[in-house]
Amino acid sequence: MRELNRLSEEITHILAAGEVVERPASCLKEVIENSIDAGASLIDIKLEKGGIKKIEVYDNGKGIHSDDIEYVFERHTTSKIKSVDDIFKITTMGFRGEALCAISSVSKVTLISRHYEQEQGCKVEVEGGKVLSKTIYPFEKGTRITIEDLFYNTPARLKFLKSPSAEQKYCIEVVEKIAICYPEISFRMQVDNKRQLFTPGDSKVESAIASVFGSEILKNLIDFSHQEEGLKVWGFFVNPVLSKSTRSGYHFYVNRRFIRSKLLSTCIDEAFKNSILTGRFPIVFLFIEINPIDIDVNVHPAKLEIKFKDERYVYNTVYKTVSSTLQSEKMIPKPTLDNLYLPQSVQDVKMVRNLWSYTQEQQSKEKAFQEDFNEFLKIEEQLDFSKVEVGKESKDVITVFSEEFNVETYKIVGYAFDTYIIVQKEDSLYLIDQHAVHERRLFELLKEEIFRNKIQRQILLSPIVIELPISQKEFALENVHIFEKLGFEIDDFGKNEIVVRTYPLLFEGAVDKFFILDIIEMIYNESVEKGITHFSEELLKKIACRAAVKGNMNISDLEKEEIVKLVLVEKKIFNCPHGRPVVIEIQKREIEKMFKRIV
Repeated sequence: MRELNRLSEEITHILAAGEVVERPASCLKEVIENSIDAGASLIDIKLEKGGIKKIEVYDNGKGIHSDDIEYVFERHTTSKIKSVDDIFKITTMGFRGEALCAISSVSKVTLISRHYEQEQGCKVEVEGGKVLSKTIYPFEKGTRITIEDLFYNTPARLKFLKSPSAEQKYCIEVVEKIAICYPEISFRMQVDNKRQLFTPGDSKVESAIASVFGSEILKNLIDFSHQEEGLKVWGFFVNPVLSKSTRSGYHFYVNRRFIRSKLLSTCIDEAFKNSILTGRFPIVFLFIEINPIDIDVNVHPAKLEIKFKDERYVYNTVYKTVSSTLQSEKMIPKPTLDNLYLPQSVQDVKMVRNLWSYTQEQQSKEKAFQEDFNEFLKIEEQLDFSKVEVGKESKDVITVFSEEFNVETYKIVGYAFDTYIIVQKEDSLYLIDQHAVHERRLFELLKEEIFRNKIQRQILLSPIVIELPISQKEFALENVHIFEKLGFEIDDFGKNEIVVRTYPLLFEGAVDKFFILDIIEMIYNESVEKGITHFSEELLKKIACRAAVKGNMNISDLEKEEIVKLVLVEKKIFNCPHGRPVVIEIQKREIEKMFKRIV
């Protein structure tokens, strides 16, 4: 007796719909992609109850010919693929020809369209995958599709949808993601008769980003770009001072298709590892343009994942492009009245912006802000920034360092709070954080010397005897090789003491009993938590931070000049290992605005 049954066409359509129609957002995505392929410059979207009750999309594209309009609801009907070879060089958003068939099998669909070569439009009504009617219909150029009562005939699927507000959120995210990579299209979106989104369609990616994420993100965008044979990488990331607690700020586009990619996520994580606060993630808009034959877009039912033919090549190119930009002078913040204090969150940015809104009610706040800023720039002696010269001794040192570092180009004009070096160049002031610069410098040098196993040691004239808890002493003596690799030579000194005979030359001036105690404790804690077979970057960051010159610690003129050289002349350091900025630029014009010299 036969046990296999051939499923009916109705059931196969519903089952196939499960691959494409997961929720209202997936319906919306498919329909918008069809509008893009139709050459639309305007896409108007309306939702009711998160798209569960109704999704309506109008576009001014080329339209659907009346001879084809009912066939769009049949399975695998497409104009995008004509041969097997076409599958491997997809350049359009939709190409399988199953979207409308799947959507119509689990909803009630009304499609009205007028092809650009025809004088009359055509209207088709479909319910449960069956065409109910087809009529001539007066209509402007383009297409309007209305999807109602999603999953009306599959209540089990309907039950697993989330609340209308949650489904609405997913739909909005779909439109936002697509709008960013198609800035030449004006997207308009209404949700329950309230305007939710509008993009100008001016072909500028920055305009689309600003429309979706707001002006504060726009102000902090930093562009990057690199092109090699068969591959172009470009886009923007937001200055790491504005970051997120999750990777939700990762926006990846390949050939203008939004994707999810573990490969690219890992790449961005690595590129920003030493340029962003630990536990935070950047906001990145990454665009990759690649030959279609070098990718496979057909590996995911919803086309949200792709496969690169040469993943290593793509990874290395993206990493090199982003990381080189992170080490460029583009990273020097240029505070204005809106972001002078380099806020750590969008909320802080809004606070500072509101503080500087020039209204009668906020005059007292503005005055207090000016006083705070004046205090921030206070130096030991009152200096005329336009006339002050660096002392003779400092001049000699500066000219030795580099021909570029000229006293007429950069002037160290002050030193605030024994922490911030104040440098003047033309119409700009630079405030440099001495601890952040030194910390980054030590981190990079330490990492390089350990990697090459060439740590330089200095013998202590008087070995340091240190008393430790028994557990830490035993750990230190059992792991002598680890401490030796870092530059410390240690021996047992009886009871619960050890003796330290050498230290890494990099840490000269910082080494004392308490410093070594801290280093031993850091390595011990790392071992307890994770086990230690090598020095992790996180551990090296902590060690560099501990060894670096601190804030409120007066340093010599020679050290100040070396720090200025690293940051402003050689342009080698723009962030500490934890991602904090090391320098900010304040233009003369902004200072004059604060003192009301100009408006």
